Amino acid sequence: MEFNTSITERYLRNSPIKWKKMGFAMLPTSVVMDIRLSRPCLMVYWILVMHLFKGRKYCFPSLKIIAEESRYSRPSVVKAIKELKKCGYLEVEGDQKSGKVNKYFLKAL
Repeated sequence: MEFNTSITERYLRNSPIKWKKMGFAMLPTSVVMDIRLSRPCLMVYWILVMHLFKGRKYCFPSLKIIAEESRYSRPSVVKAIKELKKCGYLEVEGDQKSGKVNKYFLKAL
């Protein structure tokens, strides 16, 4: 049981979950100033930035989590992810249609 507790504590210490109450996440100026990107794109990109772990080039929140945290519907989130991919700011490893968790690689960071 102690092993599980230490894993949980380590995860929470390094997790973006703690950032909901403290900290901040910045967006690259190139993303913010790109007129091709809609507001949902900016919000989805920001949510993905918040989910990056230290030293990782990718994050893996589910579409459900992205939708909840961005306050956009799932179809809006899927559309925003497609736009971000088209504009070269995001690469996705996995299959969005299956509903499984994907790896999101942010390109403008």
